[in-house]
Amino acid sequence: MLSTPSQSLLCCFQHMSDPRHRRGIRHPFPSLMAAMLLGLICRQPDFASIARWTRHHWGILREALGFTQSYPPHATTFERVAERFSVAEFRAALATWLSRILGDSELVAAVDGKTSKQALNAQGDPLHCVNVFAHEARLVLADWPVGEGQGTEADVLREHLDELLTAFPSLRVLTGDAAYCQRPLARAIVEAGRDYVLAIKENQPDLLEVAQTTFSGPARPADALAREKNEARS
Repeated sequence: MLSTPSQSLLCCFQHMSDPRHRRGIRHPFPSLMAAMLLGLICRQPDFASIARWTRHHWGILREALGFTQSYPPHATTFERVAERFSVAEFRAALATWLSRILGDSELVAAVDGKTSKQALNAQGDPLHCVNVFAHEARLVLADWPVGEGQGTEADVLREHLDELLTAFPSLRVLTGDAAYCQRPLARAIVEAGRDYVLAIKENQPDLLEVAQTTFSGPARPADALAREKNEARS
């Protein structure tokens, strides 16, 4: 068993393809990926900031992240790696690591649309994504872009539902606002053996009425109501 989260993270990144040419490689690819990830988590927004952050904490990061050189990576080293690595492989490696860290604990996750202030799409507009946020773990398990022909937030979640549940088998309940209260998505969640808690608003009057009737309890017989009124008067 891997003894620390940093070692397990490096193990997952080792399954990614190193996009660099062999000539001139100085730092291990998994170590660079781990440093970039941790730098972003620590609110370092660009490669220069990540390089400064790595240099400042080099005494700890060098051994913990498996670096083999005595000096930290330069900003251009991070930039060149980031330009070429596979995003799909990175997402898969990160999901594998998070799943190992979380273990078998049952998870409840909120699904919601978020617009990034930093990430931009091909047109230079802020990127809108569906985020899956695990309450207890306090982290985003996954996110996928919305728009440009990809359908609504509910459509995107349904499209990636199998992928999400395969990556995080301990995810048991999904919660969402009224935008996700759609029959195809609810059916897909139930068929996957999971539960959901979705909001209903007045713009779905038929569904709202059915829910209110269902959860209001059985109707009281007329004679029982009359008897209670008489008892209250006497």
